[in-house]
Amino acid sequence: MKNIKIVLLSILLLVAIVFVPTYAKAATHEVADESELKEALESEENYDVISLKNSIALTSPIEIRDKDITIDGNGNSITKASEGWSNVGNNGTLLTAGAGATLTLKDLTLSGSEKYGAQAYNSGHLILDGVTVENNAYGGILSNAGTVEVKDLTLKRNGTGANNGIEIAKATGLEATPKIIMNGHLTSTESDNVVYIATNNPALTTFDVENTDTSDYKILVQGNQVVITDENNEVLYVSNENSSVKTEGDTFIPNVIVTVSLLDKAVTISLQSGSTLTREAVEAEIDLEELDLTNYTLVGFYSDSEYTKDFNFETPITESTTIYAKLEQKEEEPTPTPEVTPTPTPTPNDTNQKDTTPKTGVEDSLALAISVLVISSILFVVLKRKEI
Repeated sequence: MKNIKIVLLSILLLVAIVFVPTYAKAATHEVADESELKEALESEENYDVISLKNSIALTSPIEIRDKDITIDGNGNSITKASEGWSNVGNNGTLLTAGAGATLTLKDLTLSGSEKYGAQAYNSGHLILDGVTVENNAYGGILSNAGTVEVKDLTLKRNGTGANNGIEIAKATGLEATPKIIMNGHLTSTESDNVVYIATNNPALTTFDVENTDTSDYKILVQGNQVVITDENNEVLYVSNENSSVKTEGDTFIPNVIVTVSLLDKAVTISLQSGSTLTREAVEAEIDLEELDLTNYTLVGFYSDSEYTKDFNFETPITESTTIYAKLEQKEEEPTPTPEVTPTPTPTPNDTNQKDTTPKTGVEDSLALAISVLVISSILFVVLKRKEI
């Protein structure tokens, strides 16, 4: 009985190992055209991922509500059909994350819309990961009382007339506050209105920005504008200014320049105001070989050019600052004199000297006599043995 229980438990464990991971995987459904896409989005199967086999042209907008779903473009695009397009009410945007929805767009291009490529609407959450948006009539992306989260977004030219990248707006009657979350990086081929705060929009009074701890880029408040900065806190894009909208979020703190003086050379470091530097960080920016100072050794860092006061690395830097690096020239090692080995003068007693004395023939005669004697002795012994 005990053995049977062990066998049954083993079988159950094996089934769990084999089948549980299968159920844990995301349910993915492939689609090839507009009708299949809409059918998958409306299906009771509640797919986690809808995967595009090829590019799809839409004849009307698509809005997702009350579900979490990912549309994986696999490098394909969703565009407005060249014929037969019709808006749904006032909505002329290709894809909308509506109330209660989290819509993730991945590895996808959105283009050709009568209004926007995609929008977060009425508290909907739109996540952009590997998305390119271009050639949409009103703008690229719209946060209409919804949340737009940027993981990896490329904006090209959008908008008729002036460029309009990500627009912040709020339709009358909506309660949620529009928000942008920076959770990665954003690039734009255009410099104007990469973020556009809608004007003549009475319902829009506040706008939130947020940054994840791991985000490369940041979206920050600067007066009545927002700026997008890179990983070095350098400003990449500046929004338009709208004094009637209060923006909540982290405030932009500009960089200050730290100049490291090395004799007649210098190295500059851009640092966020109020930050501190470490000695190791400064040393990492100094390449003596690149500065053609390889015959010098770095001794220390000072606050004055006379090297009388050590630089305090613990003090926050709030303005442009110069650090003086003290260098000492390396001592030149004396060039060794090559040793010259004298040529020895031959002497008569030198055993290595070649004997040039003419031979007299005595040595050869002695050798011959010894040889004859040895041969004779051998013959004598042989003959004696025969006699015996």
